[in-house]
Amino acid sequence: MKKMKVFSEGFIIDKRCFGEGAQPFCIHRVRFTNGKYGIVRARSGVCFNPGDIIIKNETGWQYDQKQVYLLAFEYVDENESIRQFVEY
Repeated sequence: MKKMKVFSEGFIIDKRCFGEGAQPFCIHRVRFTNGKYGIVRARSGVCFNPGDIIIKNETGWQYDQKQVYLLAFEYVDENESIRQFVEY
């Protein structure tokens, strides 16, 4: 099996969940290996937990060795990520 090159790793710091049980809506504050942060939401409704790691490789984003699709997000500094997370 070919080993995939990892382009970036994101460490889940915080999460907030909204919505009903069958249709969760979770936002996550993530610290990336490039030193930036982001507010991330999975398109599939997946909710990550603090301490989880998401990985970007040649095929896209993965969590727990499964492909996940993230909604568009931007890299920001730590203070901006805190502000956005609280205001979301």
